[in-house]
Amino acid sequence: MRASDGAVVYGVEVGTGTTGVVLGHQYLSDHCEFIGVARDLARRGFRALTIDFRGNGASSGGDGRRLDRDVAAAVAQLRSEGATRIKLVGASMGGTAVLAAAALIRPVVNGVVSLSGPAHYQRLDALRAVRQSRIPVRFLAARRDIRFASDARTLMKASKARDKAILIVPGARHGSSILDVPWANAHVQAFLAR
Repeated sequence: MRASDGAVVYGVEVGTGTTGVVLGHQYLSDHCEFIGVARDLARRGFRALTIDFRGNGASSGGDGRRLDRDVAAAVAQLRSEGATRIKLVGASMGGTAVLAAAALIRPVVNGVVSLSGPAHYQRLDALRAVRQSRIPVRFLAARRDIRFASDARTLMKASKARDKAILIVPGARHGSSILDVPWANAHVQAFLAR
């Protein structure tokens, strides 16, 4: 895929459903972080696309701080292949990226999940984005992942969405590892299926 600023965005797509899910990894990771989740979503009838953010994995080029543009490129790819509903899931920096992208993508996406997404990451301002967006959103973080749990609460409070919720799990899990908690994973799966 190619982002609006010319960055080349690599991803792996699985599934054939009309509901697409973009999966964005955390810092120092790549698309492999979410490949198991993508396969599970495909078994559930979704079209899932897990991407490498620019400067990670096989993606390159563009302004290294504009991860939101990579999310937008992935959404465009899913739509070009027949997805009529789109949801976004991001872990840590990916959580910030999907929140920021959701406020800008047109037509709007149908939902966003932030797993330990900070309120700010490089040039991305998730706090500003949630104050502008009314897209349904879910914030997840771990209680002992203190800074990220605090940011999840701040983002939840600032969000203008009517359909919003926060889930704080015990322990210190971060990002995509929150989905290893069965009831947290069930919470996300239920939201994606709506």
